[in-house]
Amino acid sequence: MRAALIVILISLASIADADPRRDLDKAIATFKSKDWQSAAQQLNFLLRPNPQLASASDLVEAYVLLGVCQYEMGNRERAKTEFEAALALQPDKTLDSLLFSEGAIRVFDETKRELQERAKRDEDDRKVRERLKAIDDYLKSRVIYETHPFYMNFFPFGLAQLQNKEPRKAVLFALGHTVTGIPSLGIWLYLATKYGLDSTVPSSDAQRVRTLQQIEIATGIGFLGLYAWSVIDAYIHYKPRVQVKADDSLLPPELREPLTPPKKTSLRDRLHLGPIITPNGAGIGLSLETY
Repeated sequence: MRAALIVILISLASIADADPRRDLDKAIATFKSKDWQSAAQQLNFLLRPNPQLASASDLVEAYVLLGVCQYEMGNRERAKTEFEAALALQPDKTLDSLLFSEGAIRVFDETKRELQERAKRDEDDRKVRERLKAIDDYLKSRVIYETHPFYMNFFPFGLAQLQNKEPRKAVLFALGHTVTGIPSLGIWLYLATKYGLDSTVPSSDAQRVRTLQQIEIATGIGFLGLYAWSVIDAYIHYKPRVQVKADDSLLPPELREPLTPPKKTSLRDRLHLGPIITPNGAGIGLSLETY
């Protein structure tokens, strides 16, 4: 019985000692003594693998102190990781220059600025994605039909095929009609102009005229054959009305605004003079914005 009572008392004492707030106070005292290594170990115990502190303000304080410890020990990137965790809980957190070193405050402010810039980029990306989705959804909801007149089926030179959205066929028929139709018509006009429609051809020109007439008739037959083929082909594939994809010209005004702000074109607008933070200090630098 007595042994069981002793075990209970020891357990109660252990529970009493296992007070995260008290452990945080001990870590703060160690931190103030500038024993960075010991303070980091105590704070890391409170935060890893699962935070033991219930209060959000205590968590922020622990992350900040651990970040400062890491910075003072020369672990700049690890310090920024802890600062990011603190700023995720309290984005407007600032450090008091009376409590922390100038270098630690500079790294904290740098981390805060990077998080703000990242958040702005993420927000801009989110707006672009939402805008693109809205545009896509709007265009998909528009049902647009293109009307095709029937008489276009009788147009030569591939125009009927263009109406049927068959550009390759249109090119082939256009070439075929050009190669056959233009020579046939040209020869006919030449003979009609030189000899007239009813004039007798001199015997000296008879052979040449006969050859030209043969070429005229052959190319004419070729043209008529290709023309008939193009009409039949156009009729087979003819659709009086075809649904087409809506384009950006159908967008309402609120969806026509540019997705990104206008680019800065002048050199004056693209030059920036500002502070530059380095591991060993700070300075002034001139930068040129490119795109």
